[in-house]
Amino acid sequence: MSLLFKNTMRKFKVYRIQIFIVISIIVLLLLLLIQIRWISRARSLNEEQFNHRVGLALHESVDEFTKDQESCEKMRECMSKSKYNASDSELLKMEVSRLDSIIHQQFKNYQIQSPYTIEVLSTADEQPKSKCFYYSLRKALSHDKAILNVYFQKREKNLMDSMGSMFICSLILILILCTFFGITVFSLINDKKILGRTTDLINNIAHEFKTPMATISLASGMLKRNKVYVDPNQVVHYSSMIFSENNRLKSQVDQLLKLACMERGELQLNSDQINLHSLLKECSDFISVQLAEREGTITYKLNAENDMVCGDKDLLQNVLLNLLDNAVKYSESKPEIEVETKNTNGNLYIAVTDKGIGMTKEEQKHVFDRYYRAPTGDLHDVKGFGIGLSYSKMIIDSHKGSINVLSKRNSGSTFTIVLPSI
Repeated sequence: MSLLFKNTMRKFKVYRIQIFIVISIIVLLLLLLIQIRWISRARSLNEEQFNHRVGLALHESVDEFTKDQESCEKMRECMSKSKYNASDSELLKMEVSRLDSIIHQQFKNYQIQSPYTIEVLSTADEQPKSKCFYYSLRKALSHDKAILNVYFQKREKNLMDSMGSMFICSLILILILCTFFGITVFSLINDKKILGRTTDLINNIAHEFKTPMATISLASGMLKRNKVYVDPNQVVHYSSMIFSENNRLKSQVDQLLKLACMERGELQLNSDQINLHSLLKECSDFISVQLAEREGTITYKLNAENDMVCGDKDLLQNVLLNLLDNAVKYSESKPEIEVETKNTNGNLYIAVTDKGIGMTKEEQKHVFDRYYRAPTGDLHDVKGFGIGLSYSKMIIDSHKGSINVLSKRNSGSTFTIVLPSI
């Protein structure tokens, strides 16, 4: 029993957000059903009250009309005729008008303000098919089939209007509740994704830091050995290893710190006039060793006549290095990279194209999200924290530019940067 309880609690902790969302949706649906039921019931009650008032008003109107025996007799004679002449029609119209005035006064007494029309039908007349209020005139006209029909214009609208502000407020509150519930669910799902990516980031940091730290530790231990210590070449070799791995750690830490500063809006940008073509050549020099190890090539198509931009040289260099480094890392065989520039509409376009593993459309949607890394199964052959492209986008945005990607799985990727020219 204890083991079953522990397993249940463990599953609850894993799926607690999903359980919370499902329960909240059920409660919200129940609340909506109750509100809809209440609105429907309120409408029905309102209609019943309206019908009751109309019935009382018509009853008193007919009683009032019956008191004038002369008018009743005239109407009865007209309705008993199979054919009306002009005089009969005018007389009947006058009597119906008098009945209408009595009904109008009674409706006013019962606070019935909806516009209406009336008609008086005899046995020879065709009964209307549309929905209306009717009242027998048998008592007034001594005519078994004489009927008074009352039609209300825009009846449904008047019924809803009579419910007043309570119905409107209820509807607004339901819409607000649904909106905020949707926002809450969206935030929970988004926070869960960020939490998962943050966990992946921590795992990646531990993995990435572990390798250079182990190398530094090994090189330091080797320097303590006598046979290495007395050999200058060995000392230089292991010292270079320590220096290189230390710079690698520093670069990773700097990138994390700069990203945090940019998210807080604390990073100050320099306003340098930068020659992008020269900056691209500097970046290619930085990755030349990495490119040579993979027997890769890089081709330049520098077609931009104006390659001058205003911005922070170090930050833009980091962006270009990120793109070139990714082009090398995500190429399965020998990297083939193409860098192209051009001017369009006063802007400078920089495109970095590779023939690497590419991305799916779903991965392209999230590639600039913070801490996102495309899934690679259990492999960790591609190093990184999943912050490079997010960091790059923030830098380009801060320079009032844009960065986009066009990619296809197993066909490579093209990252395009647009910056304002000067």
